[in-house]
Amino acid sequence: MSNQLACFTFFRYKGKNRKWGFGQMFKARPDLDKIDTLKFYKLVGLGGGTGYSLKTNFESFGIFTVWDDPSHADRFFKSSLFGEFLQRSYETFTIIMRPITSRGSWSGFKGWKLSKIDPNNDLICVLTRATIKVKFIYPFFSMIAKVLKDHNSFPGLLFSRGFSEIPLREQATFSVWENVEHMKKFAYSSFHAIAIKITRKKKGFREDMYTRFQPVATMGTWHGDNPLINKVQQLNDYRLAPFELR
Repeated sequence: MSNQLACFTFFRYKGKNRKWGFGQMFKARPDLDKIDTLKFYKLVGLGGGTGYSLKTNFESFGIFTVWDDPSHADRFFKSSLFGEFLQRSYETFTIIMRPITSRGSWSGFKGWKLSKIDPNNDLICVLTRATIKVKFIYPFFSMIAKVLKDHNSFPGLLFSRGFSEIPLREQATFSVWENVEHMKKFAYSSFHAIAIKITRKKKGFREDMYTRFQPVATMGTWHGDNPLINKVQQLNDYRLAPFELR
């Protein structure tokens, strides 16, 4: 099994720290670029809804990171750089995952080292992101309301956030499902499937990526709750002993 981990941390800020959090979308990049063990990262803003959304959210941001070894990720989580994010935010939630399948690319990144699917772990995470061609932005968002209606009430959905690097053009969703069956039912039988088919047929994406993960650990809460609590297997089963997770 590959040791590669993908980690997604979500932050919520209050008051003047909202401005600080927004600023880190740009100011944190030089420090992250200096971490030679960091294989890939993105600093993102979160949408106002649980999925794709035109609503602006100035209190929530995220960091997505990829590491080839758990010890590298652990070192980052204990660093002063990450520590300042924790200090400034009033709530954080981190999901640590192993990549299991992927197609496409994200800003050219394709360097996934895939793990075999663990049959004892039913949970599945899905990251879908795309760069939308300018001429297709309006047609794409005209379909979003229907997708969100299906998405937010769909059985088996445990956690979901929409996020973006660049408003409107760069769009993505990250979701966690109870099992593959629920995820596939949404992906292939809801209006989501129709929207993706239409966009692909009309070549509305300049670049896109679809990656599945199995979550192996979590830290923190989101809106006072950990939606994966008691659902992630024991950490020792995944050789993640360096992490002090709760």
